[in-house]
Amino acid sequence: MKPIKRITVIEATAEALSGLIRSGRWSGRIPGTRLLAAQLKVSQPTVQKALQLLVERGVVESAGERRSYQTSATLRSSFQPKESPRKHIFLLTHQDLRLVVDSAQKIVESLRKQFASNGWEVSFRSFDYLHAKAAHRSWDRILEVEEGEPVIALYGRPCLAEWALKRGIRMAFLGGVTDGLPIPMFAVKSSQMLGEAYRRLIALGHTRIVTPLCDRAESFSKTIKDEARLQFERAGLAYSAAYTNPERDYLTPDVTRHLMESLFKQAPPTAIVLLDWRELVAVFCFLSSRGLRVPQDVSLVLLNEQTDSDWFSPPLARFRFHPKRMVSQLHRWAEGKSLSDMKGVIEATWVPGESIGPPP
Repeated sequence: MKPIKRITVIEATAEALSGLIRSGRWSGRIPGTRLLAAQLKVSQPTVQKALQLLVERGVVESAGERRSYQTSATLRSSFQPKESPRKHIFLLTHQDLRLVVDSAQKIVESLRKQFASNGWEVSFRSFDYLHAKAAHRSWDRILEVEEGEPVIALYGRPCLAEWALKRGIRMAFLGGVTDGLPIPMFAVKSSQMLGEAYRRLIALGHTRIVTPLCDRAESFSKTIKDEARLQFERAGLAYSAAYTNPERDYLTPDVTRHLMESLFKQAPPTAIVLLDWRELVAVFCFLSSRGLRVPQDVSLVLLNEQTDSDWFSPPLARFRFHPKRMVSQLHRWAEGKSLSDMKGVIEATWVPGESIGPPP
């Protein structure tokens, strides 16, 4: 009787990888060691050594870039496609999806359903690119994208765009800031909503309107301030960026409260237009603590859509988004359709509510 051959974990890993490769699982670039280690439940060094072993056996080739590997030319030529090419897309968020605003959650979930129903495999990744000043090395490990795979980033930022362009990653932004970089962006334009809200408030007689810009990208803040200035000057009113669009580095309940305290000491606003639902809740609590009523003392507008706003009393003046239109265009972009007939800016619909009125 022959003794049972003992094999090491490295050899077992190499055999498992070889089986997957020969089955046609990958016909080109092989996923990174981090992803393979997680799938095979072994360590990254074990996967690295197993791949080196497969190089010696002629099963894979080293691509020489960031320790990447691909199937050997001989095997690639022998693969016969048995099914439609795998379609895979990454959806990026700057934080856990459960923590992003309600309207963004709805659009991302609609995207997931749309792609899944059309045979796409959808992967989520989350890392804080929102506050990054430059690309971080860890992004290469977190997001191992194969050639041609599309990536959609929620609230993208210029440093993320630069990183994607440098890596040759096909990326689009779902909202955010590109600073003119050639990254397609699909979004509801906040400055357009702000312009409509300001026009309505000014028509009611408001001259002390405030829209805080806490924790916002510089280029985004500029577009908001430019639009606010435009609406004030069209009405023959003086515009003060320090008063109408006060800026802070962070967005927290304490920052919002202190900002309101400062404004009400200076000159009590008669209308407050807010970009974020959490910000609106903090402002409403502040007004209540002062015994101020909405809209009799202060008018409130939200430049967003939030399911919870149905609970607001009086009914909140806000905007309604149309995610189906945005999702449809992002799906067409991912499928490689021409962008020439697509409009990256999706219009939002004004919902009047009862939280605005003439100034006291």
